[in-house]
Amino acid sequence: MNVELLKTENLKVPDWRTTHILKPNLIGLMKSIEECGMINPILTMTDGTIIDGFARWVAAQSLGLKEIPVQRRDCGKTEAMMLHIQLNRARGEIVPHRLSKTIRLLNVAMDERSIMDSLNMKTDELDVLLEGSLIKKRKVSQHSYSKSWIPIESTASEDFKIERPPTPDA
Repeated sequence: MNVELLKTENLKVPDWRTTHILKPNLIGLMKSIEECGMINPILTMTDGTIIDGFARWVAAQSLGLKEIPVQRRDCGKTEAMMLHIQLNRARGEIVPHRLSKTIRLLNVAMDERSIMDSLNMKTDELDVLLEGSLIKKRKVSQHSYSKSWIPIESTASEDFKIERPPTPDA
């Protein structure tokens, strides 16, 4: 693993990012970085587009850090999007409307079966994401999700958001 220090300002936010950091979590992350440093490097494409580590990048900028550890991955946009979803889905940090947009972009480059197999999705999950509107098509409380997703109502601009389960069994 080749890790290098890059200027924070040289990293790019992808137009296919599926995550969002809540202010309390950002504050906690900033405190952690102040106390322990940045333990995990930001994962980027070779051009500096962030694949994984957007929240760490935001926290670093908020702390005024000029350079941060980065691991670059030589990959195309499709592979970067898939990796971004896989890593963030495993952590349970996905914003539905952003995920829907990214899945639709992936569907231009990949067939639906490949997307489902790569992301361990059910057919109905992929269908909803390709349609782009779970709220309009289905009642959230009646939809079946994989265990890494929990829909909750939100007062934010999104219709709803996905948060981590309170316990591993939830």
